[in-house]
Amino acid sequence: MSRSFSVVNESIAKPVFGRASVAGLTLAIVAALALSGCANAPEIPLLPKFTAPVTQTVYVPVYVEVEKPVPAPAPPPPPPEPIKLPEDQEQSLALLIEFARNSSGGADELRKDYTAAQAAYNKERTAVNRLRVAWYSSLLGSAAGDDARLLGLLEPLLAKTSGFATSHPLRPIAEVLIAQVNERGRQVREQKKAVDDLQQKLDALKAIEKQLLDRERRRN
Repeated sequence: MSRSFSVVNESIAKPVFGRASVAGLTLAIVAALALSGCANAPEIPLLPKFTAPVTQTVYVPVYVEVEKPVPAPAPPPPPPEPIKLPEDQEQSLALLIEFARNSSGGADELRKDYTAAQAAYNKERTAVNRLRVAWYSSLLGSAAGDDARLLGLLEPLLAKTSGFATSHPLRPIAEVLIAQVNERGRQVREQKKAVDDLQQKLDALKAIEKQLLDRERRRN
């Protein structure tokens, strides 16, 4: 009995452990493990969502020190042009400088200047040359002639037609010279009058003296 049972068991058990059964059993075990694992396994933390980095272009100023070329020195400014005076003022200034330079010279130098001024006036009878002759004549005094001749040189300089204009810078010089000549003439006249008066007094004294002498002679 036991032997036949054993055969029967083998014949029954054999198909149970076939290839298909093993596969199904394996799946069942895996499923069971999976279920049990899901029930007991810890929760897996979710990874943060990957975000692509945002790129931004930043411009950083870069300062580069460039050596500046040394500029060439500027050329010096041109010299200022000389001030151009009107012709009458230029002549007046030159004549005044001449008068100031020569007025303190000696008698010999003044005579030379007077001779040169007279020659220039004889060559060109301008008002300026006339005034130059009159100026040196006034400095020389009687050596250059009398006051009447000097006035003859100066008075035309103040004439309305041929003389200096009222605003001419040399006109005051002619006026001063004429005033000096007139003053000198007045002083000469006064001195002459004083001399004449003195002479008259002397003549009167001489006449009285003569009368007294005549009387004395007649008595004797």
